[in-house]
Amino acid sequence: MSSFIHSALLPISLAIIMLGIGLSVQWSDFVALKQQKSAIIGGFILQVIALPLLAFLLINIFDIGGEYAVAMMIVACCPGGVTSNALTFIFSGVVALSVVLTLLSSLVAPITIPLITDWSLGHFIGQSAQMDFSLSATVGKLFVLSIVPIIIGNIIQRFAPNWCRNHNELLRQLSGMLFVGVIALMTIVNFDKLDDVIQALGTFIIVMVCSAIASGYWGGALFRLNDKQRLTLAIEVGIQNAGMGLVITGTVLNNPAMSMALIAYGVVMQLPMLIFATVIKQRQQYGKSKPT
Repeated sequence: MSSFIHSALLPISLAIIMLGIGLSVQWSDFVALKQQKSAIIGGFILQVIALPLLAFLLINIFDIGGEYAVAMMIVACCPGGVTSNALTFIFSGVVALSVVLTLLSSLVAPITIPLITDWSLGHFIGQSAQMDFSLSATVGKLFVLSIVPIIIGNIIQRFAPNWCRNHNELLRQLSGMLFVGVIALMTIVNFDKLDDVIQALGTFIIVMVCSAIASGYWGGALFRLNDKQRLTLAIEVGIQNAGMGLVITGTVLNNPAMSMALIAYGVVMQLPMLIFATVIKQRQQYGKSKPT
């Protein structure tokens, strides 16, 4: 069962999720963001550069080592996904900005994730683990599972926009259900490791997620973005597509402990984000209702 999950279900679910991103991205999304270049640049820097640096800093502060440290570095390099896009819509952020940031970070992830994984294995575990990791093969696998579906989805979107408009939400729901099912199966198969993961990483994950949210929101202030743009950056930086990381830990490294650490992160990260987004939305609504 575990082998089937890692070799088949995980890659398939990731490919379907990335296909959905390709189907949802339109040229008009980019045109609408011509006046938001600073938001795109700021979000990209915060997500691709600042977040892994933040993870490394916190790993050292909390003295996390070995497999768990590698897993947290991997998840810090993962892009946002359909969850971040959906939360941005629900909490009245800038959906087009979220989609474009997800696309850009997804395009570089097949390079950044294997590079960081390769370095992390050597730094936190040792040279022997690093030597067992095939960098070029992993880059190729992630390219096939992420970039190719995005390209295919975008081609379909360009030639059949009406079909995409009618079926995109269904595909989004199906991919979400598939991914949740895969996570549930992985949790059941490796349930004996869950308690150890929570004890070792529970506090770290909460601090990491809160710090990621804060870096996105207040980092947006440094780029002089408005409240909706800052909320979007907070969601995009604070929510990671754990599925892409699970392909590395499950399919490539075949390491259940790392996979359970990513699953724990994916579950725990939802709560601080929902609390933060709810508070910000309430504050925005209060500001609109105040008499002038």
